[in-house]
Amino acid sequence: MAASRTAIVTGATSGIGAAVTRRLVEDGARVVANGRRQPRLTALEALWPGPQRPVLGVVGDATDAGLIDRLFDAARGAWDRQPDLFVLCAGHGLPGTLLRSDPAKWEELFEVNCLAALRQLRACAERFVAAAQDDQREGGREDARVRDIVVIGSTIGRQVSAFNPIYGATKFALHSVVEALRQEICQHGVRVTLIEPGFVKSEFQAVAGYDPDWFRALEAEQGPFLDPADVAAAIGFVVGQPPHVHLDDIRIRPTRQKV
Repeated sequence: MAASRTAIVTGATSGIGAAVTRRLVEDGARVVANGRRQPRLTALEALWPGPQRPVLGVVGDATDAGLIDRLFDAARGAWDRQPDLFVLCAGHGLPGTLLRSDPAKWEELFEVNCLAALRQLRACAERFVAAAQDDQREGGREDARVRDIVVIGSTIGRQVSAFNPIYGATKFALHSVVEALRQEICQHGVRVTLIEPGFVKSEFQAVAGYDPDWFRALEAEQGPFLDPADVAAAIGFVVGQPPHVHLDDIRIRPTRQKV
């Protein structure tokens, strides 16, 4: 359970990020929800009205180098609590093969899905490790208080795809970094977990520009596709494990998805 935990969720204005925010609050957590669309964040906050609201929306772009500082500061300002759970959901898609995708969008895709993610992971990991070391200096074990970093990857980051290789390349890179970070900081009691969803039906496809007719035909063949709440449920289970138990890499697919 996420009771008494303080979380940061990026990409929280739609899809998996919004579903994760709702799931964590249902499990008892306080959540700093980040995204680029203020009206969406305001609507998310309004789901839990009252002076002790469990969700605080903070608008900001994933590529902002100071984003993590602002999100940690927001949590401390709202609840006087140091975050102990970070869920990285923000990311972009890009349809097309190497020959047919838009090369003008390649750089932005790698900036958001790789470079921005690396900056966020580094900033969060530094804070979690420092907090664990503070725990130890105060007389406890570094892993006495569990801290989690959860990253949304993709099955396309493990299985090479001829129809979507540019997006897949960003996820291959991200997956590698997530596992390397897990190895680097696990001794401090920080769990770094990769979640690899298959096809999830959300706004992601329309925003990225995927052909809706293609997507509907694919779902007719291999669906029903996952709902963002299905992925959020898996994350809720992962972060609810005891401190000595770590489910570090989970693939979650529609039952009929082939690859």
